[in-house]
Amino acid sequence: MKRFTVLFLVLCFAVVSLGLAGCGGSGGKQAAPAAKEETVDELFAKGKNLPGMSYDFVMTAAGKSMSGKMWLSDKNMKSEITVNNDKTITIVDEEAKVMYTYIPAQGTAFKMPFADDANNTDTPDEFTKDLDAAKVKVLETTTYDGAKCKVVLVQEKDSKAQTKLWVREDYGIPVRAELSDPEGVNMVIEYKNLKVGAQPADIFKLPAGVEIMDMSDMAKDLPKQ
Repeated sequence: MKRFTVLFLVLCFAVVSLGLAGCGGSGGKQAAPAAKEETVDELFAKGKNLPGMSYDFVMTAAGKSMSGKMWLSDKNMKSEITVNNDKTITIVDEEAKVMYTYIPAQGTAFKMPFADDANNTDTPDEFTKDLDAAKVKVLETTTYDGAKCKVVLVQEKDSKAQTKLWVREDYGIPVRAELSDPEGVNMVIEYKNLKVGAQPADIFKLPAGVEIMDMSDMAKDLPKQ
């Protein structure tokens, strides 16, 4: 009888021990470690070397606004702007160093040389391309035009001017920029319907039959002073 009692106690001890081991002493599953906060450098790095993009833009300054469309891909750029119902299309081939200004209503395009330092277009990636992260302050995270964005403030050390950017977290480029000085906001640029990806080559070609006037040839014929 004592033999069976001892065996019973041993089995009970084993069951209790296994139960305690299964429950653990930490009170259940451990919490997953918090995700690492993305740095400004990491955010902006996403916007470098994008294959291309297209978007609508609206620029507002001094109570006036201008809107249009833009296509970017590798070394090519195309813009379409309508002012007073007159459409003007500009196509830039940076590799060939050529720029075309095409006016559909006239069926005429003007060809002229293009220099790298002549490109003053405020494309989204230009804002963050060479931006020093030390000059950037993250203000908040919000949703703008349907995308999650980091709102950042860029302040030059020796200037009172500043730039506020709404930078998309997925692509690392801004979809809104506010350029201001102590007197107030001077310019607002909005980039809407942003689509990132390589653009079809045909987008950057003039329509067939367009008359092209080579302005570089005309410049050669001008009298030298």
